[in-house]
Amino acid sequence: MEVWKIYSKKADFAGISKQFQISPLLARILRNRDIEGPEQIRKYLHADVSDLYDPFLMKGMEEGVRITHDTIQNGGRIRIMGDYDTDGVCASYILEQFLTAAGAHADVRLPDRMSEGYGMSTVMAEEANENKISLIITCDNGISSFDAVEAARKYGIDVVVTDHHEPTENLPNANVIIDAKQKDCSYPFRELCGAGVAYKFVQAYNRLFQTGLDDLLDDLLQYAGIATIADIVPLKDENRIFASEGIRRLRNTNSPGLLALAQERGMDMSLMDSRSIAYILSPCINSAGRLKNAGLAYELLCEKDPQKARMLAKELSELNEQRKTMTSACEREAIEMIRQKEQAGPSQDSILVVFLPMAHESIAGILAGRLKDEYNRPAIVITRSQNALKGSGRSIDSYNLIEGLREHPELFEKCGGHAKACGFTLKSAGTDEETVSRFAKCLNASCRQDLADLERVVWIDMALPFKYINEVFTKELDLLEPFGTDNEKPVFGQNKVTVLRKSILGRNRNVLKLSLQDESGFVADGIMFGQEDHIRQQYEKLEDGSLISILYYPMINEFRGNTTPQAVISAFRIME
Repeated sequence: MEVWKIYSKKADFAGISKQFQISPLLARILRNRDIEGPEQIRKYLHADVSDLYDPFLMKGMEEGVRITHDTIQNGGRIRIMGDYDTDGVCASYILEQFLTAAGAHADVRLPDRMSEGYGMSTVMAEEANENKISLIITCDNGISSFDAVEAARKYGIDVVVTDHHEPTENLPNANVIIDAKQKDCSYPFRELCGAGVAYKFVQAYNRLFQTGLDDLLDDLLQYAGIATIADIVPLKDENRIFASEGIRRLRNTNSPGLLALAQERGMDMSLMDSRSIAYILSPCINSAGRLKNAGLAYELLCEKDPQKARMLAKELSELNEQRKTMTSACEREAIEMIRQKEQAGPSQDSILVVFLPMAHESIAGILAGRLKDEYNRPAIVITRSQNALKGSGRSIDSYNLIEGLREHPELFEKCGGHAKACGFTLKSAGTDEETVSRFAKCLNASCRQDLADLERVVWIDMALPFKYINEVFTKELDLLEPFGTDNEKPVFGQNKVTVLRKSILGRNRNVLKLSLQDESGFVADGIMFGQEDHIRQQYEKLEDGSLISILYYPMINEFRGNTTPQAVISAFRIME
């Protein structure tokens, strides 16, 4: 069930408008997002690289960069151990590019998702020993790599862990751990992604040892920006700076790999935004680790030859198309399984657990995210992978997923993640079906919230008559970007809107176009996007003269020199 609610938070909107030279409408939106006080508002609207926090506020940072510097000075070899997703690939690239430029003998080792799983392993520690590595630096992993870190230390290899995942009570026996979420860390912001932590590391190194690599540091912001948006961390505070500054640099990037990928996907890099990263760039980078090997994506970022970059970009794009086909088929199967279970009798489960033994493990997280969105409940998808049962979960705001899992350590061979996402391997408890059933029962039994009947609340920033859809206001809304987690695109509403005309557009018949008139007589085009079946259903609900309530985002449509107000509709309801 979906409930629409409108914000009613109070503030001196006229005063804010005057002080920051913005409209009272924008001031209201900032208050809706709890952006209050002159300094918060200034940073939200105008923060730049100079507003990044001092990296040495992060526990272990100075010791970590000093160990790294000593290794470089002594001619030791450094191995960067990352992860197979966009965040891990970008974090690895940031560290390797900077440290190599600073004089390090550094290389990168990314795990194979299927054969090795997440994070640093004992096998990787053994490899490092055989390769005479002096120092291992992890990024986007390591906080739960107890055995692997211990193995490396026994070989005499120093280990610096840089990570952003939730630590347990115990920590691995690394020389240094850099993770803002660990106890006694006074860093002002705890929600960086792995590449964000990696960037703070090289920022600290650059400052402490005055490398003169400021231009490189500036260039690397684009990779921190990609990872910040791709890893779905909250786009506030320091993450907002990484995202916005990263996007600015991406629009003028000279990276052959990123330019080739943009060309392959039909993107104009000069128009790069958070949506382009989240839905076009990142899925292609992720596809390497999901279906083949993350080294392909890393190779693309490193490639300097435009022709070779185009070949790599084409391969990543094709892998992503393959992933999309697999995901769609498995999503239909999962929804059908849930439907059949609901038909058999009402379920009291607060947490959805779906067992898809034949699904590729790499798409389990995507499927879990889609089921979470569809049913507004935490969702976990479990697959069979190389004689093991592996799961991936995604959660809603009101349920901390990793805390729920950690109440049952006896169920897992491996488990990690954070409040909104997790990954794990189950311990066998009989047949696969019995193991999954035991897991689902334990997790739901310990869930102290009734999440099964939660209302999905859509918060509306304000009612906005069509007369406000103008170039000045729509341009001002750009100040709110980049949009993403905890900084969603504003939602505007309007009641008593009359449908004057309706039509379906697009080669795939997936665009509903409406001519709309609000109560005060202003007319605007309404545009709604979706799958063909969904758009046809919406079209059939409406008649010329229908009176509706809409949720929308205002835009100005420009065609052949003419501009018209346009309401991009996310939902509508027919009024009685």
